[in-house]
Amino acid sequence: MTSEAAGRRSYLFVPGNRPERFAKAVGSGADAVIIDLEDAVPPHEKDAARDHVVTHLRNAERSGVPTFVRINSPRTITGLADLAALMTEARRGAAPGGILVPKASAADIALVGDVIVDAGIAIELGALVETCAGIEDAFSIAKASPRLTFLMFGGADLAAELGVELAWDPLFAARARLVQAAASAGRLAIDMPWVALDDEEGELAEMRRSFALGFSGRAAIHPRQVGRIHALLKPDPEAVAQAQRVLAAYEAARGAACLLDGRLVERPTIEHSRRVLARARIAEAAA
Repeated sequence: MTSEAAGRRSYLFVPGNRPERFAKAVGSGADAVIIDLEDAVPPHEKDAARDHVVTHLRNAERSGVPTFVRINSPRTITGLADLAALMTEARRGAAPGGILVPKASAADIALVGDVIVDAGIAIELGALVETCAGIEDAFSIAKASPRLTFLMFGGADLAAELGVELAWDPLFAARARLVQAAASAGRLAIDMPWVALDDEEGELAEMRRSFALGFSGRAAIHPRQVGRIHALLKPDPEAVAQAQRVLAAYEAARGAACLLDGRLVERPTIEHSRRVLARARIAEAAA
């Protein structure tokens, strides 16, 4: 995984049938944009939305903000048309930053990854895991293609399939499994967007739980959510100072386990401290 991919905190969705919003999304401050050709677009607008995306990729100025495209399922004619159109344009020099595969299975990710390789295009893959079968298969999905950089949790579809409320407690086990699967393969784990735009307090509370569980980033459906994601992922000065002290103590001990303030410092502690400092550098670079 590239350092650029590892540093992404926010993925802002924008509907594929709203081309007037594409540039605004790119300029929102999000680390990545996802143009949605699937759920956000009604069936009778699928072809037009695909054309809007192709036109945008041809004409957009290179901003440094990667644009992913959520295609329709590659097991459908519409999804295959999405994939063919994107790969054709990519070979002409208008490649997206990556492709997000909905309701992903390991077979789907392997197929789309193979098509990307066959097209000779060096772009990323993301897997949107949002079904019971996908959660069960999450570890296989995470290892299905070397092009894959992140797993995204799709809680809305999963809650509907389970027949439960779209809330933290009913989906906790599924979230935890996705985080573990992503970590096992060295992929990023990205949580679903908060959908109640008028409940900022609830959004912040869920994001704190999400990041504490191990998600490294979050999807968004409105630009104002982006700043909140970035703010919560920025370590506070005390955490940064403590991480620096831990690494200094470990270095002074020449890589051996040691005590700092009466607490054991060993490899897991070091890895945590390095993640804290990495997040601090990302926040500083983006400021």
